[in-house]
Amino acid sequence: MYRWTRLSTQRMEEDWYARLSHIDPEHLVMLTQHGSSALKIQAFGDKKTVEMLARDFGGKTTQLAKEVWTGVQARAPLSIRGRLRIHSHEDTFRDAANTERDLFIPAGMAFGTGDHATTATCLRLLCDLVPELRIGWKALDVGTGTGILAIAAEKLGASAVEAFDFDPVCIRVSQENATANECHIVRFSVADSRRVGSFAKADVVLANLYSELLIASATGLVKKLRPGGRFIFSGVLLHQAAEVGAALEQCGLLPPRILKRGKWCAGITTRRLD
Repeated sequence: MYRWTRLSTQRMEEDWYARLSHIDPEHLVMLTQHGSSALKIQAFGDKKTVEMLARDFGGKTTQLAKEVWTGVQARAPLSIRGRLRIHSHEDTFRDAANTERDLFIPAGMAFGTGDHATTATCLRLLCDLVPELRIGWKALDVGTGTGILAIAAEKLGASAVEAFDFDPVCIRVSQENATANECHIVRFSVADSRRVGSFAKADVVLANLYSELLIASATGLVKKLRPGGRFIFSGVLLHQAAEVGAALEQCGLLPPRILKRGKWCAGITTRRLD
């Protein structure tokens, strides 16, 4: 895993989110400090990705030792609606009383543990939705990152889960995390969210993508959703919610219910019946 770092000012934060819209939301971190106008930008990915960022925007790149980016710091398990508990430390995971609802996601450096607003809201929406789903429901996880949403879908009762990411490093990490969680039905692959023809139709599509990529991918993703299926999305900044909602409606989805969390928002909607 590699990290790209660049300094800027807080007034440029929105501009940087726009410039880096092709980066998975959980792989991008904006750090500020009280009393300072400085903004520290960090992006995580493979060597090619961070070198391209340095070439295009300046800054520096660093290769991270595995023990750094896989997260050795212990924290209390994160509870999601009483249905899931996400552990960042293996000891607490192994001691958990109910392994059917416990997840071990050791990628605690900057992304993937469920702490980020985008992922946490997706997890909450999925947990709330599960009682409404038919037995044997299937899921498609778009931009899987560390695999947390795909793994959660299996834990919550999905009969089949397909998950993909454009970044091969993410797929390797996701597969390792799925093995650690004794998942057996999730299938990971490298793919582009704008080209999803090979994937099967799902009852639930989970798309944690930046707004520009979500809009560009919407038509194809909706085709992978069964009529009446549910579409959960996140990675969208508040001021982009109306544009994203309109784009999804044009593709055959109902007006989404939007949930706000800080500067981010997430949503859930349904594919119209054909």
